Amino acid sequence: MGGAAFRPSRLSGLTVGDPRPTMLRAGFAWRDITPPIGHPNSLGGAANPIAEIWEPLRVSVLTLEDAPTGVRFVAAGFDLCGLLEETHRSIRQAIGAAAGVDPETVVANSSHTHSAPYLSSALDRLLRPLGLVNSEPAYVDAVRDAAAAAARDAVAALAPVGAVRVGHGRVVRVAANRRPKLNGQTVHRYGRPESAELRDLPEGLIDPDAHVVAIDAPDGSSMGTIAIYACHPTALGGNVRAWLSPDFVGPARRAVEHATGAPMVFLQGCGGNCGTGKWIAGTPREDQDAMGARLADGIVAAHSTATPVELGPLQVAARRVATPLDALPSIAQMKAELAAAAATEDIARAHEVGDRLVFAQQVADGWQPRVVAARAGDLALVSLPGEQFVDFSLRIREGSPVAETIVTAYDDNSLQYVPTAEAFPEGAYEVNGGWRYVAPGGGEVIARGALDLLRDLASA
Repeated sequence: MGGAAFRPSRLSGLTVGDPRPTMLRAGFAWRDITPPIGHPNSLGGAANPIAEIWEPLRVSVLTLEDAPTGVRFVAAGFDLCGLLEETHRSIRQAIGAAAGVDPETVVANSSHTHSAPYLSSALDRLLRPLGLVNSEPAYVDAVRDAAAAAARDAVAALAPVGAVRVGHGRVVRVAANRRPKLNGQTVHRYGRPESAELRDLPEGLIDPDAHVVAIDAPDGSSMGTIAIYACHPTALGGNVRAWLSPDFVGPARRAVEHATGAPMVFLQGCGGNCGTGKWIAGTPREDQDAMGARLADGIVAAHSTATPVELGPLQVAARRVATPLDALPSIAQMKAELAAAAATEDIARAHEVGDRLVFAQQVADGWQPRVVAARAGDLALVSLPGEQFVDFSLRIREGSPVAETIVTAYDDNSLQYVPTAEAFPEGAYEVNGGWRYVAPGGGEVIARGALDLLRDLASA
């Protein structure tokens, strides 16, 4: 699993603002986390192994440090379908030890590409006695070790920052809301819908922009880019496939890194109800590459027009939020349902019930969702758990006391879908599909927790 730490590189023909002296240092690094051929892919388990590697997977790490105080913030972006609590915690602990930070404040964001493994060590332990495999423990360990190595490399690469700039670039024909209305009823628009009727429905509510944090060296060269966009990476399909790929994130990242001459860390936004289904036009590979190119256009436009923000001391905080949850079946009932699914080799059902059983057990042990916030002057980044609806990022940005607030999600996928309260009466997949544990209003509680955390940092 190779990788690299990045030093500042000159931009390739892009316009930047005048760098302003800061007290920040930044370091970027990445490591390869591509699993071998034959490893289980996404939620398909061993019955759906990887047969083709279309593009390698990465973990990309940014480390920020406040030079006077030594406060550090670490954000890692993974080309994975998901990281769930036990595995997510183990990875955060490894990153924290490598970077010298509290693991509770480490952001470990999954892009949620459906063409990459889904890592849950607790689910693996449930499935194996039943003859089912979700992922290989050796691969989970390799991802953890790669993330820690990238964090160490990013710390070693720490260098003075000249300016931090923020930009927002319009992205066309990638995201559309997955919950349009058909004949007055809310329906689910899959990543690659066969029905032209579904594709022709309106785009609906999305966040149309890629949000970019451009970090420049004192000489004006680019140290690296953080890019946030809210959309399921399902140009290759939402169901299990035999190919491995970061989906549209991969070609977008390559194009941006070529344009800027510096690394890009992709962090998935609140894309729980946003997907690619409206804009499918060709083969899976054609759509992946086309959507990646269009996303890159938006990111590069945001980077080239980004303006410096006023910075202050780096502040980092995390908070657990007591969140209303749906009533779950008994542990005994779920164990019986899991055994029945395994006996009939219903892999999809086994994953669904097994995931719910793992969630019930961790809630019984006192687990609560976590939000993380990092702030430096007029810039803040907020990280939320689960597949948050895009509505929440729009609301948090509107209500934030920090002028430029960037919102991400998928920082521990344990909660799965987090709909708005208004979405529950509408039903459809994100509410009724079996991968949703919050009760109505639960998402709003998490959003309020994030805003409270931002206000605490703003008043400190």
